[in-house]
Amino acid sequence: MSCYLRHLKPVLGELGIEPATKEERKRIDLAIRAVVGKDAKDPCNEVWKEVKTWLQEEGKKKSLVEELKKLG
Repeated sequence: MSCYLRHLKPVLGELGIEPATKEERKRIDLAIRAVVGKDAKDPCNEVWKEVKTWLQEEGKKKSLVEELKKLG
């Protein structure tokens, strides 16, 4: 499963997203991967590296947050 979701708890918490099941975590993981341009087969550490980049750039962070809101 996704190694980076624990790092996103503050962002997810602000959106009211608290994945409790494996299926919910997988759905969030796949949505994040799609937004940042990563495939389901990409290693978790590569996805997290890209997500960190997105979180540092305001425009990209906003796009990521908007997509995550759709899941909430």
